[in-house]
Amino acid sequence: MTGKRSRFRRSKATTIQLTERDVTILKALEQHRFLTTDHLLALTNGTSRQGITRRLRELYDTKYIDRPRAQMMAMAYADKRPMMYGLGNEGAELLSNRFQMALPDIYWTEKNRRVKEKFVEHTLGISDFMVSLETACSDAGNIRIITKDAILTASPEATRRRRHPFRWQTRIHWNNLWHDIAIVPDIIFGLHYTDQPQGKNKAYFMVEIDRGTMPIIRTDIGQTSFARKLHSYADTFERKLHVEHFGIKNFRVLTVTTSHERIENMIAAYRSEIVERAPAGLFLFRSKNTTFASILEWQSATKHNVEIAPPTTKD
Repeated sequence: MTGKRSRFRRSKATTIQLTERDVTILKALEQHRFLTTDHLLALTNGTSRQGITRRLRELYDTKYIDRPRAQMMAMAYADKRPMMYGLGNEGAELLSNRFQMALPDIYWTEKNRRVKEKFVEHTLGISDFMVSLETACSDAGNIRIITKDAILTASPEATRRRRHPFRWQTRIHWNNLWHDIAIVPDIIFGLHYTDQPQGKNKAYFMVEIDRGTMPIIRTDIGQTSFARKLHSYADTFERKLHVEHFGIKNFRVLTVTTSHERIENMIAAYRSEIVERAPAGLFLFRSKNTTFASILEWQSATKHNVEIAPPTTKD
């Protein structure tokens, strides 16, 4: 009798013929870093979870994709946790050779092996957001995602030449002193509303994926807190650093967090820290534990439900 196959040990593989769906899976993993079975089912418009699970096993055995071991601990305590995948050596080689994608010359399996559980969990939170966004935009039919790469391509040359182009310096006035603090959003993207007139059809967003572990307010501005992020985004808005850095004339900050109670505390921090420096509409929130009709629906700092939409001013 054949024993049950180990989830983190490859079986002896046979040659497989890659399909268009397989290539979509590889490109999605290159774009998002880590994705679960459920993510890949959604991105490939699949209907059979059993079918894609079987195919992902075949791609894993043939080294096109990988199963990072950092997820083992989470799978031990999470109920029915879906398997998580990353790009494998064979998959990276195929994307580089057949599709001329500029991938780093690294040993992908070793890179995946070295990641830590904290990094995996945060990356999956980003993937949850982006996959939901892609699905919502596809369902809407009139919205196209502007990727961070597209934003960078259209940015000023000084930004494009930076080693870390999605990080910029802000100035925070705290306890009668000025502090230089860098801000790095978890995600930057735009939405192009194809049915809206030119100049009023694009909106840009910076996303914070909050896992509930970061203090909302601290007495020391040198330590990371959500309030410090609020101050940095307020400074970005006030001094138009988004225009200087990316050449975009509008942005909003979307925060995905763990509960409605935490959203209330974040809104309280906005009101106590920066209410006079940045409009409430600049910050939008939602809980990942809430069922939304669409990821495009959010709660503003005024506690009203709003839908992210194109700006009314030219960008």
